[in-house]
Amino acid sequence: MKSVKFATAIKGILILLLMSLLSCSGEKGDTFTSESARKAAQHFYTLYTQGNAQQYVEGMAGAESFPIDYKEQMQNVIAQSGQELNRKGGVVRVEALSDTLYVADSTAYVYLDIVFPDSVHEQVGLPMVFQKGNWRMK
Repeated sequence: MKSVKFATAIKGILILLLMSLLSCSGEKGDTFTSESARKAAQHFYTLYTQGNAQQYVEGMAGAESFPIDYKEQMQNVIAQSGQELNRKGGVVRVEALSDTLYVADSTAYVYLDIVFPDSVHEQVGLPMVFQKGNWRMK
């Protein structure tokens, strides 16, 4: 019962993290296009699925000003969630399905298809923002 509550809590925290204004930096030289937004979204979600908590958190906008304790807590939450994902068999593939680009506020909403080893598909929407020449997760 506790593990179900823990898993539910972790899932809720991840959803909040993904939907928050915290962001990860994209690759250098990104352009404001659907293709580059999709590529960045896939990259960020792949960091999460591979359990790369430190790089994931370090890539968030404003991470350099996060208090050390907060940064460590974020890394722990991401790492624990990634471990839970791996216990369930991990992820086979992350693929961007579609996106909506909003020129007025330099944002995009990218829809990802997450494929698990048992052939189950889960769709995730990631809000993105284009800042200082890079796509970032909101």
